[in-house]
Amino acid sequence: MLKNKFKRTRKGAASFYIVAFSTLILVIIATSFATVILSESSRSENDDLSQSAYDSALAGVEDAKVAFSNYRRCVEAGVTTGTEPIGSGTTITCSDIVWWMQHPDCYTVGHILGKIGKEEQAEVTVGGTVITGSDGQTTTNQAYTCVLIDTDLDDYRATLDSDNMSHVIRAGVADGGTNTVSKLKISWYSVRADNRDFLKYSNFIDGRVTFGALTNSTIAVPPTLEVQIVQTAPSFTLSQFDITESGRTNRGTVYLAPTSTPVSGSSTNYIGAYNSGKNLITASQVVKTNDHRVSNKPFAVYCNPNTGDEFYCSVEIELPLPIGGDRANDTFMIGVALPYQRPDTDFSIELICSDGSTCGGNGGATLGADTVVQIKNTQVSIDSTGRANDLYRRVETRLETSDTAFGYGSPYYVLQILGNGGATKDMTVTTEGDFYF
Repeated sequence: MLKNKFKRTRKGAASFYIVAFSTLILVIIATSFATVILSESSRSENDDLSQSAYDSALAGVEDAKVAFSNYRRCVEAGVTTGTEPIGSGTTITCSDIVWWMQHPDCYTVGHILGKIGKEEQAEVTVGGTVITGSDGQTTTNQAYTCVLIDTDLDDYRATLDSDNMSHVIRAGVADGGTNTVSKLKISWYSVRADNRDFLKYSNFIDGRVTFGALTNSTIAVPPTLEVQIVQTAPSFTLSQFDITESGRTNRGTVYLAPTSTPVSGSSTNYIGAYNSGKNLITASQVVKTNDHRVSNKPFAVYCNPNTGDEFYCSVEIELPLPIGGDRANDTFMIGVALPYQRPDTDFSIELICSDGSTCGGNGGATLGADTVVQIKNTQVSIDSTGRANDLYRRVETRLETSDTAFGYGSPYYVLQILGNGGATKDMTVTTEGDFYF
């Protein structure tokens, strides 16, 4: 009898352990589900905040464009100096706008657009309060906290693609210092994670360049670039663009073919190759590119696939002087094109001063022993920081201040033959006057 009682007791204890462990497992599963749900909810809320902060930063960029346009109109109207705005009045004059642009800070845009007081330093609210979250209880307060506009840039940056395969910029330099510019440096094809797996260089052997077939899978990457230099003396004739004279030229066109192997070659059969182991194209070589008696073949440019720089490829091009005198500041232009229209590529242009000078007193950053001059009348940089609650996003962009296609859509063609046999021609003419920062 006692033995049977012990058996029943043991059976009851086993049931207790089974229930306890089952309950514990259910609690763990329920807790895990609750943790996942809370995590996803928090992630969703953070994504909403991140997007809202990004939208706030973009709002700052758009307001900066309007503010810069107002400043530009004031300068074009002849207001080039301003006085410090004081007081609490709501009327904003060109003198106020010019002063704010000449003394930039985080609040310049808000001041110019009248969104904050003349002597106030505060963020600019964007779109009021937004209710987000699945329960509709999350309050998002949006604003841009700091927007900086920089008109003095050390380089020109843009992107080339099949829709915008060329850019032409007038490379003005302050104080008429264009004559002291001795070289330009062009760098292209950004070092990004999405670019690393697509490096397929062209072959460059004994002056012959073999390009990949024009398909998405075999086209040479980084791409070949065309760089054109156009310049004149203050007085010139159109016929000077087709000749060279005493080591001078008004025009030069170089084709830059990337290669992953450092090579050298004789300039007897082609203009190009390396110069003393560096990516340097000499002024005499640039002059020869406008000489119809010399073959103008691509230059080899060594692009290090393991570079630690921002771009895979870069080359320095020495600049000859134009025919008939010194280089004029208003007629110095640089064209960059993507001859095969792909792949999309970012590029940067820097102007380098000669002999350690500062190019008319307007020195920028340093490039080794050289000084990079600040390029005028091409772009402005907009750096905008947006906020949503306590989360911040930052956006930096470039604003073009001149027509880089010169009204033709692309200097490569003005007549397009479509696949159905039709033809279209599109040309625009602008009368916009010169403008200098």
